[in-house]
Amino acid sequence: MKSLVSIIPLAAVDSVNVLALLAVSYVWISSASRWAYIRTAVAFMVGGVCGLALTLAFSFTVILDIIHRAIDALSGTVVAVLGLLIALAVIAVAARGFAKPPLALPVHRKVHPALAFVLGVITWGAQSLTSAPFYGAIAVMAKHDTATRLGLSAVFVLIALLPVAALLAALALCSQDAGHRLIVRVENILPTASRVVSALLIVAGAVGAAFAIMKIIG
Repeated sequence: MKSLVSIIPLAAVDSVNVLALLAVSYVWISSASRWAYIRTAVAFMVGGVCGLALTLAFSFTVILDIIHRAIDALSGTVVAVLGLLIALAVIAVAARGFAKPPLALPVHRKVHPALAFVLGVITWGAQSLTSAPFYGAIAVMAKHDTATRLGLSAVFVLIALLPVAALLAALALCSQDAGHRLIVRVENILPTASRVVSALLIVAGAVGAAFAIMKIIG
């Protein structure tokens, strides 16, 4: 019971999957009909379940050992250099986005259910592998036997998918005309919004680079 209580808040935090929420929204505004949206979005969700299941299995058997070895092998200076390179890459990409912001959304491209399934696997896999709450849940479940791990994993997956499933159901009740009107409004403010986001990323990258340089010099 104590482990279950620990798993629930970790799964709740991990459920804030912005990429998945955006993907479901994208499928909605891009679909020609309600049935096409439901079919593609469900395929995406099934892919998400598989992605989480595969990531959980991989984490229990391989990834934790690799992470521990990498952390022990890397010095503080090497980590700082890697952080500096990442910060510079973020600045470069953001600067390009600021100079040439997108003028339209690629929302008229149809997403096949098979592709949606693959994207679901990748989206939730990437979310989990970069999520601290996910690793916290792995640490909690690692103390138990296989049967208990399976039960706790099922609870984690259910909670982690809940917000996206709720959004999927809500959008299924909305008309496609509302989605098309939303496209027009978003595209009107897209260049300005893109420049604002790019500027914020440039500032964040500059702050990260400054901290990394201080670590290297120090």
